[in-house]
Amino acid sequence: MNMQASDGGGLRARLGRLLGGKRSSGRVPAVDDQDLVVVVTSLDDTSASSTVLDDAGFSSSGPVVLRHHVELPPESVEAAVASAGLEGYVRTTVDGLRAADGFVLIGLARVQVVDARTVSQERSRTASLASRNGGRTVGWALLDVPSEPVDRVER
Repeated sequence: MNMQASDGGGLRARLGRLLGGKRSSGRVPAVDDQDLVVVVTSLDDTSASSTVLDDAGFSSSGPVVLRHHVELPPESVEAAVASAGLEGYVRTTVDGLRAADGFVLIGLARVQVVDARTVSQERSRTASLASRNGGRTVGWALLDVPSEPVDRVER
């Protein structure tokens, strides 16, 4: 399983410290918010959303950004983004991943309240969209705004 939320061990404690014991700042995040941090990510299509969320200690009653990582042939990107836009998704970048040869890697993101069921539904919907456009999904992430400023350190 390739599930990540930072680097593994002590995740719940780190997230608790990072987010000040709360999941978010209380403000509704925007897809393009510069303060967003990844709180859960999965690059394993076979992992159940419920397992990934449970392993990360994620629970939230407020909206977060759900971002799908999608590889598409260059000629299909515009149509796929337009189709996803009908469901409220916008195109974003995905840092730290590379597309397979002949493909373009994009993020499709929107703000919503999530739980294991909604993440699973959206993963399925996005996988179908990618397939119809000659591509595939390669992961997903939840992003949120921390309740306190975070010192960003590159490692």
